[in-house]
Amino acid sequence: MELAYRTDRGQVRAQNEDAVLILGDEHAGIALVADGMGGHEAGEVASQLVIEQFRRAFPTLPATPMEMEQWFRDNVELANEQVLAFSKQSNLLMMGTTIAGVCWHDETIVIVHVGDSRVYALRNGALSQLTEDHSYVNVLKQLGELTEEEMRVHPKRNIITRAIGSNEHVEPDLQVLAEPEFDTILICTDGLTTHLTDEDILRVLERPLSADVKADQLIDQANRLGGSDNITVAIVQFTDRKRG
Repeated sequence: MELAYRTDRGQVRAQNEDAVLILGDEHAGIALVADGMGGHEAGEVASQLVIEQFRRAFPTLPATPMEMEQWFRDNVELANEQVLAFSKQSNLLMMGTTIAGVCWHDETIVIVHVGDSRVYALRNGALSQLTEDHSYVNVLKQLGELTEEEMRVHPKRNIITRAIGSNEHVEPDLQVLAEPEFDTILICTDGLTTHLTDEDILRVLERPLSADVKADQLIDQANRLGGSDNITVAIVQFTDRKRG
């Protein structure tokens, strides 16, 4: 197994409000990204609060699928409480963050997701998006009013419908993947998918390269295409026990 991550300010933003966490090994681990929002450093604080909550909680990661799901729910709720408390204390009322990622224990993988950051999986040369964006433009897409290409340029593409810190309670989307047969898992913030299509991402992930090099190439491509937002990627590449 190879683990890699990169986070980059991009070409436009003055600061990086994304955060990322990768911990563990082939037996058990976690990989998360968070995309903060709010301005005046509020987004940067929100994403870091979420990441640090999971960093502290990682030693308690359980082994069974149901317990792993509950572990994610509990820690998302704790992170939500921390973001809300900081927001009220600092009078930063628009403070919030997305989260997307996976934890694994042996052959079980659990996905967590709030907002418009994404989890992708590469299997046998095919790329699948495993999460459904909690965003205004995705609602329009589901109604048949927007195409994928139109979503990327829509003036309201940054409006998300669910976020950590936006309400007193937040319900994460969770999926359990028992004995998944994946070659690679990619987790990314929307700074990547604003500029790269799924086909662009697939071309990078299917190359016989290290996870580190793939992470670099994804960031570089997004920056070459404009880098209009912060860009963060985390890659879990299964090597010794290839899935697929």
